[in-house]
Amino acid sequence: MNLNPSMFGFGEDLNPIYRIGRWLNPFRCRATVSLRNHPLEVVWTRRAERALRRRTAPLFIEMQLYFSCVVKKRVLFHEQPVHDGVTVDERLAVAFRAVEASSCDPVEFARNFPEKRELLSNGARRMHPSRLELDYRNGHWRGAFSV
Repeated sequence: MNLNPSMFGFGEDLNPIYRIGRWLNPFRCRATVSLRNHPLEVVWTRRAERALRRRTAPLFIEMQLYFSCVVKKRVLFHEQPVHDGVTVDERLAVAFRAVEASSCDPVEFARNFPEKRELLSNGARRMHPSRLELDYRNGHWRGAFSV
């Protein structure tokens, strides 16, 4: 089914497929920022929105692409700014880093995620996240991102 807008299309506001998708999608809050000169769509649930409203200080989110024996995407939540990032709004800031592990020991990897260094090569600079999803469930922040 072609959902591209046309002269005879409903448009996104009136199209029933888009409306059903918005109704079923838990990530109702959204913002788009420029991170490393690329757009990053940040979406979060209503639970996360309520938790952000209750906070007195902004939440700092670090997205990591962690290179070890395997590549792992991690989303870390900090109370203080740890790395340079961008502000989504007054309650939320995001940063992205590609890091190399200090060892390839599976036990150490699972326990501590030891970092050796941040990858700053041209290849690492070409990697950038396109979407960050946030949720707050059972008292804990949860996140996932796509590269």
